[in-house]
Amino acid sequence: MVLERRTIAVASLLTLLVFGLSACNSRSRAQNQATQDKQTREKVADATEKAKEESQKAAHQFDEAALAAEHEAKVAAEGVKEGWNRDRAGKVDLNSATTTELRELPGLNERDVQRILNGRPYKAKEELVTRGILSQEEYDNIQDQLIVQTAPK
Repeated sequence: MVLERRTIAVASLLTLLVFGLSACNSRSRAQNQATQDKQTREKVADATEKAKEESQKAAHQFDEAALAAEHEAKVAAEGVKEGWNRDRAGKVDLNSATTTELRELPGLNERDVQRILNGRPYKAKEELVTRGILSQEEYDNIQDQLIVQTAPK
């Protein structure tokens, strides 16, 4: 009987020891899993931050390229307009030119054309600058294509 009790006691002790080690091992696995999870989250967060920065840089470069392309397209359009009109024998009279004729002058936009029309009559083509209708630079680009004819009295 004593032997049975000792055997039962040893068996019980071994059972407790196995459960205890098992519980420690489970806690250890849970801690390892938590550490791995934290490391994974940090790696993914770092990668996401880097991707965000790179996408912002790419977007900025795209915006700059789009602005440059827009500028080049405007310059090319002005070149087309200039080339189309080079063979014109006559010059544009500020006092009688049509809207279409004024639009064909290089570098002028709709607002400039309307301001020229509204400023009529002119005594001299330089009035485009002195009255603030065009800037000096805009005027310099088209002055050789302009004339001012005054109406006969």
